[in-house]
Amino acid sequence: MILQGMLSGLVLFTSFAMRTPNDESINVDDYEVTLGFRNEKMYLKRDWERELGQKYIDDEIWFEWKPKNLYIKPQYVNKTSRDLKYGKADIRYRTGDYSVGYTGLYADDKFESGLSMGVSKKKEINSHFSLEAKWDGYLFRNELTGESRFDMEDYAKINWKLNDKTTLTNIFDYNDVKGKKYYKFKIGIEYEL
Repeated sequence: MILQGMLSGLVLFTSFAMRTPNDESINVDDYEVTLGFRNEKMYLKRDWERELGQKYIDDEIWFEWKPKNLYIKPQYVNKTSRDLKYGKADIRYRTGDYSVGYTGLYADDKFESGLSMGVSKKKEINSHFSLEAKWDGYLFRNELTGESRFDMEDYAKINWKLNDKTTLTNIFDYNDVKGKKYYKFKIGIEYEL
């Protein structure tokens, strides 16, 4: 029964990008292929990428559980393209579009904990067009040094429904995690299984 609930509304998504490398001494084109599955409760994504001739595989997995006004989300990220790997768990109180709570982050063989907050909004413009936006902020404090760090994840998505099962998407994703800043802007396609 839990598995059936997790698989309900499952969407397959993919995108492909190809570009000329910025370094003229590299004679092979860069590329990125994305393949993933998602619904309201889970997200599994893998990117195969070649950048400046170097190949990378990036993974992101999370599950979300929302009992009453709570939000519980364990997440694993391994971005070999950014030399960034971590596990994170959010436990937040949610009211409407807003959430606040506790986050634990394990990376580089150490555990950090801190305050987390977020805003999430979805808007159906008409039967074909919708928008999604999400912002999450994390305040971590090192108890040994007293130094603080603010991480954030921003996400915006424009959806154009082509038919009952297929949607064209335009995604902007910006992250600042553990001092590593990176963004992605791409167009993809989603198919509801």
